[in-house]
Amino acid sequence: MSSSSPINENDNGNNENNEKNVVENGDNSEPIDKKEENIILPFENDEEEANYLRFIMELEFIQCLSNPRYLNYLAQNRYFQDKAFVNYLIYLQYWKKPEYAKFIVYPQSLYFLDLLQEERFRQELNHSQSTDFIHEQQFYHWQYYRNNRMSIKEQELQQQAQQAQQEQPPPTTNTTV
Repeated sequence: MSSSSPINENDNGNNENNEKNVVENGDNSEPIDKKEENIILPFENDEEEANYLRFIMELEFIQCLSNPRYLNYLAQNRYFQDKAFVNYLIYLQYWKKPEYAKFIVYPQSLYFLDLLQEERFRQELNHSQSTDFIHEQQFYHWQYYRNNRMSIKEQELQQQAQQAQQEQPPPTTNTTV
């Protein structure tokens, strides 16, 4: 073979080594080196990585608890009858601590986590009417919460303004004759 041949004489026409690290671009232009695309996470060891993954999975699960339809799914598939699963819900109570709660986007998930500690609530989740009622109440809370908070805030500001006016001494008039 000549030296200008596209096949390297050392690999005998076998491109397996090159195929492991190079993939074609979607537009078939240039190959992309997989080694350059690898994302390196800042973990010192496997234990740190495992803790991070556990944190992410628990966070996602906690936030799923804010969905009444998901809770209904768990109830209908008898997860709440499994003692290990109920114990897992008890274990997840640590998410109510401020250092963990700050990562939660849907704070009502912590409220549902508290309710799930009660057997009666877990049983009620089997019924679609109960789930629908919870979902409606959650929707109404989201719909009116801001308006209610704004009216309460306005009332507080008005009361503070009235108190400030009452506390000010009346202006003195100078009557010298």
